[in-house]
Amino acid sequence: MRKYFLLSAVALMAATTANATTDYAEVTAKATIEVAGTFSCSDMNFGTIVVKQQNAETTISYGEGLENTRYDKTSILSVTNVSNSLCSTLTTEDTGVSFPESIELTANGKSTKLIYYPEMDIEYAPSFYGILKIPAQVQAGEYTGSFTVTHTY
Repeated sequence: MRKYFLLSAVALMAATTANATTDYAEVTAKATIEVAGTFSCSDMNFGTIVVKQQNAETTISYGEGLENTRYDKTSILSVTNVSNSLCSTLTTEDTGVSFPESIELTANGKSTKLIYYPEMDIEYAPSFYGILKIPAQVQAGEYTGSFTVTHTY
């Protein structure tokens, strides 16, 4: 009986091994890398903005050519030394330019933030202008922020 048991155990092991299959797959990993070139844009200077004490939330709209700068004179006393951001290598035929919808401007040690909503006119000497939102009771300081402009062609 012991002999039959050993024979059947060996037969089962042999049968299991004989029916086993092995599958395989070859996987290809792929990455496409492009190295972006650079172009330059000058800084957007919102100038010196003088607001009244306890000012309400307000906006300044910077237009093409800067002669279209508009602001609420009930909260803002003056705006001086403003300049658009000009992008040197972009031309009026370029398309595929992208940038963020808004940018926070912060000042060291200040809790308030200004928000810049950039707009770009590709037909007017490719430049940035837009709207600057100033919060109520803004604190004095030099507010800065930056963003990346991409040009895909």
